[in-house]
Amino acid sequence: MKQFERVLITGCGGMLGNAVYPYFLKQCKEVLATDKEISDPWLSPLDVRDEREVKKTFDRFNPDLVLHLAAETDLEFCETYPDVAEATNSRSTRYIAELANKKGATLVYISTAGVFGGTKEESYTEEDEATPIMVYGQTKFDGENHVREVIGKHYILRAGWMVGGGLAKDHKFVSKILEQIAEGRVTIHAVDDRWGTPTYTHDFANNMFRLLGTEQYGTYHMVCEGSGTRYDVAKEIAATCGREDIEVKPVGSEHFAVEYFAPRPRSEMMINANLEALGINLMRPWQAALREYIYSEYSHLLTSAAREQAGLVENRTERRVLADRRTRNVYTSKERRQLVDRRAVKLKH
Repeated sequence: MKQFERVLITGCGGMLGNAVYPYFLKQCKEVLATDKEISDPWLSPLDVRDEREVKKTFDRFNPDLVLHLAAETDLEFCETYPDVAEATNSRSTRYIAELANKKGATLVYISTAGVFGGTKEESYTEEDEATPIMVYGQTKFDGENHVREVIGKHYILRAGWMVGGGLAKDHKFVSKILEQIAEGRVTIHAVDDRWGTPTYTHDFANNMFRLLGTEQYGTYHMVCEGSGTRYDVAKEIAATCGREDIEVKPVGSEHFAVEYFAPRPRSEMMINANLEALGINLMRPWQAALREYIYSEYSHLLTSAAREQAGLVENRTERRVLADRRTRNVYTSKERRQLVDRRAVKLKH
């Protein structure tokens, strides 16, 4: 299995970075985690649109692995400011790919199910043609093509509906449903005419690391097993929390059309055909991954019966240990700080 020593991560301040950083920190010699906004003490500042600073970072750190997580993922923002989306998702990706290639590094580029047009009845495979219908999907697909053109040692990983990050990082659909539960809502509306595949960040990080050891470069779908609508996911969240009193009502996309005006594919369902071909598809059913996430990060929203069914303990310290094990970050806060102090690398500007 190929071993990497110096790992550069862009856009590490988000929900995926929250899972990827501690995983690679434990496995690799040095990790430089960067983001344009410093939300955690282990982050170093880097705006991937600033080519001068990006080159300076590559020259100083000299990575042998680059995890390019940085992206503008807000669909409405991308539609409103397409130039910013292009600069962040496409142009910066080409420059980073060029620098990684010059360094002889391996590049991992995180892409999206949003590259597909959504007209296929079955789940998309890696062999299907990408036909994006919105700015976000188009700029991410442009980024994919830059990577394919510029660097041979690359992995393009397409994720689905991202799940993870916890209270501090999660701003996606799952957290919005959980926020409504926390607010005491007894009626929740969720769209039932858009299909997709959830992707748990910790499973993603685990499978990514396993794939990197193969040196089988190319494009891979990396999503949880199964598929469903937002309505299905919302129902599973309420059930996991033990909230039988909550009514989840199905609605069409037009219900949220004012707030979410960017075009969205009818279907973003994907299967991990290429991972299966290699025999390393480690992604679990989305329902199991979602339950683990809620147990780990939102156990305070569970009813007593749901907590008992989940096997959660009442002691706060023991509960934290259990959550750490479930999310594969098997170390205490003190151990985490020691790891950061000993192994994280900071750029000095």
